[in-house]
Amino acid sequence: MEWVIGILAMLVLIICLLLLSIIIIEVDTRVPQAGLRWGVIGNAKIWYAGEWWLKLQFPFYRKTFRMAELKSKRTKRKAIIEKEKPKKRGKLNLMIKKIYRVIKSFQVSEWKLALDSGDYVTNARIYPLNFFPNVFRHLFINFNGENYLVLKMSNRPWKMLYNYLK
Repeated sequence: MEWVIGILAMLVLIICLLLLSIIIIEVDTRVPQAGLRWGVIGNAKIWYAGEWWLKLQFPFYRKTFRMAELKSKRTKRKAIIEKEKPKKRGKLNLMIKKIYRVIKSFQVSEWKLALDSGDYVTNARIYPLNFFPNVFRHLFINFNGENYLVLKMSNRPWKMLYNYLK
């Protein structure tokens, strides 16, 4: 009986570790790469160096893949001759609201956006956006062809779960 309680306690601790650990998402288009870290669980990184690469790291597993080698195995689908049921609009709106709440729960710790539309007149019209209070030192409208995004945001799985179920 004591070992059952020990196993249940271990499962509760593992679930708490998964829910309380932090998830960090980083995107940097200056050096084409994106990464996802989940506390001590592991991380995944995708980047471009002549071709796209994917690197997975977990405590006892490390592997780097070329994305060209990862081909999805297509299964043959049988033709279904049923009438398509009309999708309910209410369920779609509810799902969109849930996804919006989950995205809104992320905390952005760093973001920079450099933008050049390629047209001097358009750039001149949107240039005053550089000096708005909410985007000052984060948004860079420029005239020298730089376009990039640097984004770093984090969240905890329990917050995402809470906002999804709310």
